Amino acid sequence: MYVIAKELIGAPGMPATTKGIRQALQRYVQGKSCCSRRRSGSKATEYSIDCLPEVTQQALRERYALQLMTQKADESPAPVVIKARRSPAVVDAVEAYRGSPQLMVERLNALTENQRQVADARIAIVSEVMKVAQQPGFSCAKAIRFIVDNLARSQLDERIVAMVETANAKKGNSRALSEIT
Repeated sequence: MYVIAKELIGAPGMPATTKGIRQALQRYVQGKSCCSRRRSGSKATEYSIDCLPEVTQQALRERYALQLMTQKADESPAPVVIKARRSPAVVDAVEAYRGSPQLMVERLNALTENQRQVADARIAIVSEVMKVAQQPGFSCAKAIRFIVDNLARSQLDERIVAMVETANAKKGNSRALSEIT
């Protein structure tokens, strides 16, 4: 992940002015060619966040993760995962549904509209967690903590807050998201 000096204004651990940031970046890079490059199509120099102080790196990763969550997710279908076959003697309910598409369709048609909305909201939250977890510096557990902490501080997009309220499927005003849920 690369940034330019203007993007570092206001970042913790960095000077307040653009000139001060450029000078600090020159000190951090100090001849490491892998830490800086020319931005294509402009005269600006981009710097790798790996050369920045830890505090600044963490703030930039969190800022980027928040930007990711405010973007609307694409509606592309999930890739099909093919699992190894089990012996035919061991067939549980899930395998029965997978083996018979008609059975699955009947089961899905039996769901109420509210149940469908809850399921869609839960899948959307999982997709947001996976989107953040794919970024450098975030594991799945860190991504979950990041989303829960930002929800508690009311720093998440209204779309995600609405998904949490729908996914909890509780009556009343006591809707919360924790790492466990």
